[in-house]
Amino acid sequence: MQGTERADVIVLGAGVAGLAAAQALVGTELEVVVLEARDRLGGRVHTDKHFAGFPLEFGAEFVHGERAPTWELIDRLGLHTVHWNKLDDSWVRMADGRRLTMAEARAVDAGFDVTRTWELPPVPPRPLESFGRYLERIGFGPEQVDYVRRAFANAAGESLRHLDAASMLDSIAGAEATGHEDFRIVEGYDAIIEALGLGVDIRTGCVVTRVTWGDDGVHVDTAGGGSFAARLLVCTLPVGVLAAGDVEFSPGLPEQKVQALRGLGMGPAIKCVYRFREPLTPPGIKAIYAAGRAPMWWTPSFGHETDAVVWTAFVTGDAAMDLLRRGEEGALDGALESLRRELGRPGLKAVEARLVDWVNDPYSRGGYSFVRPGHRGVRELLAAPTPPLLWAGEASAPESDAATVHGALLSGRRAATEVLKLLRPRAYDGSEVVV
Repeated sequence: MQGTERADVIVLGAGVAGLAAAQALVGTELEVVVLEARDRLGGRVHTDKHFAGFPLEFGAEFVHGERAPTWELIDRLGLHTVHWNKLDDSWVRMADGRRLTMAEARAVDAGFDVTRTWELPPVPPRPLESFGRYLERIGFGPEQVDYVRRAFANAAGESLRHLDAASMLDSIAGAEATGHEDFRIVEGYDAIIEALGLGVDIRTGCVVTRVTWGDDGVHVDTAGGGSFAARLLVCTLPVGVLAAGDVEFSPGLPEQKVQALRGLGMGPAIKCVYRFREPLTPPGIKAIYAAGRAPMWWTPSFGHETDAVVWTAFVTGDAAMDLLRRGEEGALDGALESLRRELGRPGLKAVEARLVDWVNDPYSRGGYSFVRPGHRGVRELLAAPTPPLLWAGEASAPESDAATVHGALLSGRRAATEVLKLLRPRAYDGSEVVV
């Protein structure tokens, strides 16, 4: 029979949030152990280097914003990035059938431009109002709503009827702080994961089944028979895993966490990744906003010294679930069919294809979090410390940072700060820790 390992802090999950929390506590003389169910680090960051021969993101892909906190690590590590210039790099299929660059579309169609600037009338959302219903109420026509469905809502991770209007408006307003440009890390996001894991005690393949907590601390049991005890626990498990009850908490989760999980959902998200024999678009076009069931396409080959031609379809919400119901082969062909129609190439075939299904991944159960209509403020409920349980992860970040890598990073730093306040109050100098 295995004995119980003891530490000061247990971190559940070696994604960005968990690693950021643990890394921030390196050098504090606190004993920290990270328990990760997967056989790799990164969580919903997953860089693959085999499919195409260059770093290819099967999970989180972009640095969202030219002022995102992620840049601190990118610059410190000397990583290289490629800018996705949506205005000139992207094709957009308009409602009248024209295919324009995004810059052209914004210049000729004021209705389309509003879906990019989000300069909306000062009309407050109603209680329980979805973002889709709100847009219709303030005057968005069917064509504009469809543009939002294909771009903004697809990126938000869920269909318009499931997104809380007030929270979406908070997200739009808060985006100014980090910026609107997107970047891809040439070396791969796993370069950041590797750096965050340096010097941290991490146990991979460690599936947690039960967390017992109380005034005397926490006790964690694992599927392999392992047992851990600590004074505090930082939980970074995805909303989908928490809501599914895959980890038993005894006693049950604090009431405010139960309330938070009622208001948060885990958006269904998949990636369909294809390798082709020849380029599909002119050299300047790196992305396509299509009219089909796979509305958002980009080529991650751009920026790499490679002859591989790779295109990724990112699909969420109803469209993702529709594709998944067809099985793996059906999903891949269904998404590719939308690209065939978009390019006018009915016989287009891929050399190789891969479905990345985050919905049925038992350790994520979806892509990233969203707020259900009428539940504005639940992210703050999830984030609030309930010692000996502390909380981190993208779902616990402020609305403007949620569902992003930098939101997870910041939440981990916040949790580490809370640890120091509780366990090292005399040494804590009042500032937020930095990874």
